[in-house]
Amino acid sequence: MTQSTNSSSMREETITIDTIPYYTILEGPINGPVIVLIHALMANHHIYDSTVLTLHKAGYQTFRYDHIGHNNTAPPTDSARNRQGAFTFDDFCHHLNHIWNTVSGNHGYTPAAIIGCSIGGVLAIRYHMLYPPPPGKSTKIISMAAPGLSTLPSSPDKWKARIEQWRTDGTNTHLASQTLERWFPDRPPDFDMETARQIIESCTLDGYEICAWATMNFDYTDQLDQIKDGENVMILAGEKDGNIGPREVLVDVSRRIERSKYVLLNGVGHIPPMHPQLFEPVMLEFLGYAGSKL
Repeated sequence: MTQSTNSSSMREETITIDTIPYYTILEGPINGPVIVLIHALMANHHIYDSTVLTLHKAGYQTFRYDHIGHNNTAPPTDSARNRQGAFTFDDFCHHLNHIWNTVSGNHGYTPAAIIGCSIGGVLAIRYHMLYPPPPGKSTKIISMAAPGLSTLPSSPDKWKARIEQWRTDGTNTHLASQTLERWFPDRPPDFDMETARQIIESCTLDGYEICAWATMNFDYTDQLDQIKDGENVMILAGEKDGNIGPREVLVDVSRRIERSKYVLLNGVGHIPPMHPQLFEPVMLEFLGYAGSKL
């Protein structure tokens, strides 16, 4: 579906790869540089609703999609692909490359930036490693609230317990309540918890399991020195984020990417985009405006 005005457009499209019908949405000022936004596990593209409005005002287009089994993207139709460990983060990056090339017309168009939250933060950096911009082009990366660039020691037991809880309960309602408290431990009185809950509850068990299993076996830490344009990379942590373990993990990621910028955002938990008044000024300062050289 395409809607347009004199200066902006919105195109929703379903793009299938590995039997996964990915929901995608490209919107914003026509001909504006595109920023790719990758959401967290158990969330969906709506965590960036405020972000996209701000980016559009700054002259950018935005491209979002829903992960496997999250919100508008159904799980694989091939049931064999739902097994444990069927997909890795590299597979997710391959999928993103496919859907991005499809949407952009496969003309080698390089996004102006990739912004990712939680596992999206891992994917933003890993995508940049696997599909770096061509000579003469640049892509800015904002990786926020990522669980490091390798599996944390506590991750496998944590995710297995949460999957088992969902199976036992037969619903994710209780798990959603626990997740909300972990993600937003110190929220302002006017915080929209109902919207946050709807976002979380849009995830399916299949989608949760597929993405959770991917977090249990990855390690890109020793490859971070391959990133040679560290001045284009921001590693962002939320001061109140108790979901990812010690912040020293992200400090180490930034240290390994030469010239990257590390930011600790005060008063923010695991989903910085849903604290727009704190996150968006930092984002815009790092990105610059669409009329500026990126």
